[in-house]
Amino acid sequence: MSDQLLGQVRAIWADVLDRDVDEVPVDTNFLEAGGNSLLLVMLWEELTGATGATIKLSDLFRHATVRAQVALLSGAAEPQTVPGAQNRGRLLGRASAGAE
Repeated sequence: MSDQLLGQVRAIWADVLDRDVDEVPVDTNFLEAGGNSLLLVMLWEELTGATGATIKLSDLFRHATVRAQVALLSGAAEPQTVPGAQNRGRLLGRASAGAE
């Protein structure tokens, strides 16, 4: 894990949460650290703007801590699968075929 990227992500969290960098925990969920869904959108905008990374907003729900977001941004994160996502395409295909 890059110390530079860790510092950058912590600084962005601090800015979005309006607190000092030293007060930003690395292993606490963003929502538990004082964030909310609107602030999460701001966090996503700041992270993508500062790093140039192409990530989805939903990635931040699955990678909700500073440490997890650093791993995500550095490409070291384990892929996160939402339960049922693998079958969603098959199920949607079946539903649309029956509607015709």
